[in-house]
Amino acid sequence: MASPRTPSSSGIAELVLLGVVWGATFPIARLGVDAGANPFLLVTLDLLIAAAVTALVAGARSAPRPAFRYLGQSAGLGALLIGGINLPLYWGLRFATGGSAAIVYATAPIISLLVIRLIGPTVRINWRQASALALGLGGVVLLGVGSTSVIGIAGVGALVAFALGAVCQGTGATLVGRARPEGEDPWGLTFQFLGAGVASLVVLLLVDRSPALPLTLPVLGSMAYVGILAMAVGYFLFFDLIHRFGAVRANQVTFLNPVVALLVGVLVLGERFEPIEAVALALILVALLLLQPTSRQRVPLRVSARKALSDAKGLS
Repeated sequence: MASPRTPSSSGIAELVLLGVVWGATFPIARLGVDAGANPFLLVTLDLLIAAAVTALVAGARSAPRPAFRYLGQSAGLGALLIGGINLPLYWGLRFATGGSAAIVYATAPIISLLVIRLIGPTVRINWRQASALALGLGGVVLLGVGSTSVIGIAGVGALVAFALGAVCQGTGATLVGRARPEGEDPWGLTFQFLGAGVASLVVLLLVDRSPALPLTLPVLGSMAYVGILAMAVGYFLFFDLIHRFGAVRANQVTFLNPVVALLVGVLVLGERFEPIEAVALALILVALLLLQPTSRQRVPLRVSARKALSDAKGLS
């Protein structure tokens, strides 16, 4: 397994591009939900659109189809990572803003580091990592207590759903890095979307068998943006970043997500921005800065990841 490197200028540009694409996803996804679309039907269709796009890419590139076991593993990874990120997100967007969601999802790198520590040869966490965990949790709690966009039990439930999605992102990215150290090919990515789509369809059938889907411009625009750009293109970039630089660094896309989400939500969609959101975001960003490895920490972290691969190989 090649050891992930520090991001180069091209890697940073890729990270920024993904941050912009994914950051705008939070308010744009909410646009479709606010327009009356059932959130689980909407995300199911988004996932199927993404699967169709990546399958077309695989076919156009004449990519060889991997073994059934490989594709089955990809489907399972997709159900956890892609399904686990998006199902809680879409449900929660009925009760909270896209900016709030992006702030909570910004804790994903903290979770990635914690997962790496837990599946590695030691569970020891130093003071910087412990402080990051405390600050990240504090930012989420502050958002829940102080934001007027988080109202009542439903609003708190939305934050809990976002937190669950962040856990799935942090955990799933780590597992993908372990299971796919060589990167995910187009067919594997297609089956990740299909696995997530099946999980979403099961949830949809359990929750609502006659869901609404008004074919209005906001709903269709939301589906096109999320299915093609945020999912098909976005996850290709995300998995490439995991392969090249590791799960913790790839998840640092969440540095940009809240900033872009808040800007798009406020300037384009008219969402309210509250000072408490800035304070919560600042706490989480400080937590992310504390996770940046020092020069003495970079090599041991990679060695730990390799050791975890050999110990747990049999996912991250």
